[in-house]
Amino acid sequence: MSPAPPPADDRTTLPPMRDDGLPTLPTGEPVLQRWFVLAMIVLVPVAIAVTVWGFLSIDRDELSAAERRPAGDGEVTIERGQADVADTRDADPGPGCAQGIRLIGDPGSQAAARRATEGVCELIATGDFPEVREGLVEWLAAQGQVRIATFELAGVESSARVDDDRIMIELNAKFQFEDAVAATPALVHQLVLLTDPDWPGRTVAVDTELAAARAQHEACRQLGFDAEDEGSPRGCRDVVALLEDPDPRAALLEVGFRG
Repeated sequence: MSPAPPPADDRTTLPPMRDDGLPTLPTGEPVLQRWFVLAMIVLVPVAIAVTVWGFLSIDRDELSAAERRPAGDGEVTIERGQADVADTRDADPGPGCAQGIRLIGDPGSQAAARRATEGVCELIATGDFPEVREGLVEWLAAQGQVRIATFELAGVESSARVDDDRIMIELNAKFQFEDAVAATPALVHQLVLLTDPDWPGRTVAVDTELAAARAQHEACRQLGFDAEDEGSPRGCRDVVALLEDPDPRAALLEVGFRG
């Protein structure tokens, strides 16, 4: 009697694995053709580089100095789009010449607003800014407030609006991250705009905006902000460009100020 055959080995014998590290099917066939994988390894970085180059090559029109201070309307001096503010009504009195002003916001916001307002008081004390003093009187009479805000239009440094019959001056939140005296020229700008007898109610007049620009320029000069220095407030650099425009009045009329 011949011996029984050995039991059949029902285990499936797999083909040898490829040694290139790429996935294979149980049959040993590659999931993706090797030439395709190698081509993608080369082409993907090239495609990314071309996309980045194309994006950086798109022509972007630089905003003009006037476009960085677009006219608002009867309730906002300068258009700044949506303004986001801290969810607090905490308030402290303003400093020195602005003690009747309320500084609204968290401690950091109040500190920045206080430093900017102190700078305004120092400038008024020189006697060189009668229009700023006049604007301060208007602000005090309107139970003025100041607070830090994040503007939708990033190029705008300051704006003023009517808030429950009070005049609220808003300063760009970027001033919290630098010496807040850099916000003083922007605050000067707003105070001169408040001298416009028709605002609130109508858009600020172009001549008022020109007077505000000149006062802002002088404030930048007296505070030592050099327009040639990239570290100076953007507003100080913009106001020089605006006043050096061959026709600044026309430029301001184009961005919406009232003629």
